[in-house]
Amino acid sequence: MDEESILRDFERLEERLNGLVSTCEALSAENSQLSARVRELTEKLSAFEQTENRMREERSAVRQKIEGLLARLGEQSRS
Repeated sequence: MDEESILRDFERLEERLNGLVSTCEALSAENSQLSARVRELTEKLSAFEQTENRMREERSAVRQKIEGLLARLGEQSRS
């Protein structure tokens, strides 16, 4: 191998390394964006779950009140 051939090989290697560095930087930026999106969606999911739990509790309380009223009506109709 002559010196010129070795220099060309190093230039190609440098180009490939630069491409890999660029790809790594792009993937790192994308990863940061995706991580932020995951955090955002996790927060939304948590808020949704809290709302769902609150609504479930409210529905249960309403159901208990209705059952109590129906029981009272049943008692009155037997009297």
